[in-house]
Amino acid sequence: MTRYLVTGATGFVGARLVRMILRRGGTVTALARPSSRALALRALGVQVVEGDLATGAGLTAAVRGADRVIHLAALVKARSSSDYWTVNRDGTARLVHELAAAPGPPRLVVCSSLAAAGPAPAHPGPVSQYGASKLAAEQAVREQAGRLPAIVLRPGIVYGPGEPALFPALIPMIRRGLAVKTGLGPRRYCLLHVDDLCAALLAAAERGTPLSPGDPGRGVYPICDGRVHDWTEICAALAQVMGRRPPVVVSVPMGAVHVAAALTEIVARARGRVPAFNRDKVREMRCASWTCSPEAIGVAVRELGHRPRISLRQGLIATVAGHLHGEDLRT
Repeated sequence: MTRYLVTGATGFVGARLVRMILRRGGTVTALARPSSRALALRALGVQVVEGDLATGAGLTAAVRGADRVIHLAALVKARSSSDYWTVNRDGTARLVHELAAAPGPPRLVVCSSLAAAGPAPAHPGPVSQYGASKLAAEQAVREQAGRLPAIVLRPGIVYGPGEPALFPALIPMIRRGLAVKTGLGPRRYCLLHVDDLCAALLAAAERGTPLSPGDPGRGVYPICDGRVHDWTEICAALAQVMGRRPPVVVSVPMGAVHVAAALTEIVARARGRVPAFNRDKVREMRCASWTCSPEAIGVAVRELGHRPRISLRQGLIATVAGHLHGEDLRT
């Protein structure tokens, strides 16, 4: 029986991953702060160690006895740029130092992001603070690569039942028959259903080439469903699943998007919240294409032994059903 440690187990991806591991006969330890979601994990039979990567609390107890570690915990929205680095880079560094010091270190799989790679193969490098902090987290893992077998996955946009940001915002637009597109010209994206991501994470926990200290490309796998999706196509596909006509897609100039994000931040902070739509996210929205190279995807499929199976239509059907029924598998 394989023993997994999962960080970020209370999140959108983590909750799905935990269930997949349990269905496959593994056991799960989760490092998590006290919350109703942590209680829900305990009800599933997960061993929950109270702690926090940002401080290192609970980390030693959480890693004890793990055969495989899947690192999902990350900050995707923040009050300040420094918060991204504190959690994403420094928290990851704490984890890998703890693992590397263990006798017989377990295999580590880090869920990074295309934001760490940059908007497209022809334009490498992060454009946001979030992306830069994720790239720094990867580097923290690579620095311990001689002592710790580790693999990094860089998924495209992850969606599915319980996804907290993109489709909950897009579905009401489809109902109104009017969808917003940021910037002029086409916008193209790589997508990945959450269950395909979870399956890829588990495949990487068993297979694939580990990171190498001197080779920045080795052991880093971009993953998506193998297609490039235009924003208009995504909106039309979602409308079809919802039984609606394709929406009118309206382009909003990036200057207006930036102003809207700044205003959203002001209102959210006055209410004590951190908005998902913010100026750092707008830096990513400026880019016309967030895609993986077909060659890199081919390498991931061969070396991980996993090919995504869920089509956009199938994934959207499940996403809409979850949204309409108020499904949130993080709780």
